[in-house]
Amino acid sequence: MRKKVSRVAISMCAAASMVLSVVAPAMTVAAETTDEPVELTVWSWDKTMNGTTFEVADSLDDDVTVNFVEMSKADCLQKIHTVLASGVTDDLPDIVSISDLNAQGYLMSYPDAFLPMDDYINYDDFASYKKDMVSYDGVGYGVPYDTGVAALFYRTDYMEEIGVTDEDMQDLTWDEYLALGEKLKEKGHMLQTYNPNDIAEFQIMLQSTGKWFTDNDGNADFVNNDALKECYDVFKKLNESDFCQVVSDWTGFAGAINNGDVACVMRGSWITSTIMAGEDQSGKWKMAPIPKMSTEGATHYSNQGGSSWFVLKNSKNAEAAAKFLGKTFGGSVEMYDSLMKSNNIIGTYLPASDCEAVEAASDFFSGQQINKTLVEWEAQIPSVNTGAFSAEAQSALLAVTPNILNGSDLDTELAAAEEQFNQTIQ
Repeated sequence: MRKKVSRVAISMCAAASMVLSVVAPAMTVAAETTDEPVELTVWSWDKTMNGTTFEVADSLDDDVTVNFVEMSKADCLQKIHTVLASGVTDDLPDIVSISDLNAQGYLMSYPDAFLPMDDYINYDDFASYKKDMVSYDGVGYGVPYDTGVAALFYRTDYMEEIGVTDEDMQDLTWDEYLALGEKLKEKGHMLQTYNPNDIAEFQIMLQSTGKWFTDNDGNADFVNNDALKECYDVFKKLNESDFCQVVSDWTGFAGAINNGDVACVMRGSWITSTIMAGEDQSGKWKMAPIPKMSTEGATHYSNQGGSSWFVLKNSKNAEAAAKFLGKTFGGSVEMYDSLMKSNNIIGTYLPASDCEAVEAASDFFSGQQINKTLVEWEAQIPSVNTGAFSAEAQSALLAVTPNILNGSDLDTELAAAEEQFNQTIQ
């Protein structure tokens, strides 16, 4: 029996009281004692990736049917926080998606909200760094999902117009990468998107040098962080350029890619699903390593993003949800093989590392074996301790970013951001 995942678009408001008012109405769920499948509600984002993943997982388990409720990532994380902080247990989703950088914060803040998963999955079957991110006080709570191996995806046809070869793209510095922008602009193309309120690329740039927003003790590492200062140098150049497509949200970002506005996309490997949504662009994309920074210790390898699945302990179908996740995300090589073949979605489930799809060539990405390459790059990513306060660190930096872009002294603003960060985590 092959079922389809239903997708419900949710509009969110920032105010906590309004967030609670838009919680999706309770769905009628069949009792587990009947022959009818149990309906599991999932809160997540990005239907092209996460929605597709649950379609495949759902098709492998006739005991459940999945109601995939889509919202933006920011709205999803805020809504989870608001509901858990309120203590409301009615109409809870069964499964929620939490990004790896936010997971520790949720587990620390709401230690009794999530169902322990040690009895449902074998954590030794997953990449060790993912287990650490979804565990707290010696207990595993999350089911590890995707990796965020970073890459530079580019339009081969646009690069050909400016005389840039695939070989030219393999060992770029950031200065060389930015220099492509002026040439592309002359041909009517933008280099990439740019959102002045989003420093997602900082994650990629920092980890490529072995640095992070915080140090190993969880303290802000802003003022004396040369890699972070180089990030801001690049960000200012993007801000002042005329070769970037300015966007303000995910819709604009994805639209710029699928509409053919931009020549390059630099994100974690999870972005492949979004790129491939532009079916008319099949065979016009390729993948290269990210540009290399000038900071000591810099490499062409990094990670950005990645998320995992958590079962809310007080949801109506918590046990059924845990069993479902264990059977699929924690036990099905077939599922991961299918996801790699169809959408180049790479999980962190180790038994799937030898499946057939790893070696498969991608027609969309001009015949490249991108799954195999991404797996090879993953082993070369510098290790960093992201700690529990990455989100708070980025929030503090975003607060001073407009001042930096307007010419304020960088060291002064970074010191102010450190002070704000310290106040927040206290």
